[in-house]
Amino acid sequence: MMSQTILIDDLTILIQYSDERKSLGLTLERDGSLVVAAPTGSSLARIEQFARQKQFWIYTKLAEKEMLGGPEPRVREFVNGEGFFYLGRNYQLRIVAAHTQPMPLRLWHGRFRLQEDAVEQAETHFIEWYITHGQSWIASRVDVYAKRVGVQPMAVEVMDLGYRWGSCSPSGKLNFHWRTVCLPSRMIEYVVVHELVHLFEPNHGENFWERVRWAMPDYEERGRWLAQEGANY
Repeated sequence: MMSQTILIDDLTILIQYSDERKSLGLTLERDGSLVVAAPTGSSLARIEQFARQKQFWIYTKLAEKEMLGGPEPRVREFVNGEGFFYLGRNYQLRIVAAHTQPMPLRLWHGRFRLQEDAVEQAETHFIEWYITHGQSWIASRVDVYAKRVGVQPMAVEVMDLGYRWGSCSPSGKLNFHWRTVCLPSRMIEYVVVHELVHLFEPNHGENFWERVRWAMPDYEERGRWLAQEGANY
C-alpha cells in the first residue's frame, strides 16, 4: 500500500492509497493522527479538497479527543494568588478572614475572594458559583442566538457534563458544562450555537454546518481556537 503525507494549514495528514478503495475516507486514529484512505491514482488536488471540506469536523473531533484523552489540565490549588478563569479572564484568588463577606466565595474588585473557613469546601463553592453565574449569562446568549437559528429550546441548564462542553436532549433541553463559563465569551457563544443547531440537526452533517455558518459566519475560526486552547480552561 503506497502512502504519503500532506500538510493542510496546521494539520498533518497521512494518505494511504489502495486499489480496493472506490471513494475517499477520513479517519482520526486513537493517537490523534489523521489518515485519508484514497483510491489508487487519486490526485492530490482532489484529496486536499476533500480534506478541507472535512476540516471543521477534524477540529471538532480533535477538541473532543483532547478533552477525553489529552493531557490533564493543571490542578489548581485554593491558595492566595492562584488563578481561576471566568469568561476568559484569569482572576487571582485571595483567602480572606471568615465572615468578612456575605457569602463564602465571590468575585469582588477583580479577585475571587474565598473565606478561610470555606477552603476545605472550595471546589464545591467554585462549582456552585460557576453554575449560578453561568446560568444567567449563558441563558442570555441562548436567547440572542435562538432568534438567529430560528429555534426555541425548552430549557437551559448549567451542570457537570463530564467531558462535553454542551449537549442537546431529545426533549429540546440544552445543557452546558459549568466549565464553559471559564471560556472567553466568543467561545461560549460558539458552544451555544452548536447546541442550538442540534435542535434542527442531531448529526454533524452538511446541513448542520450550513446552519451553524448561517448563524455564526466565523464558526470555523472559533471552533479551531476551541480545539487548540479549550483544554487550558
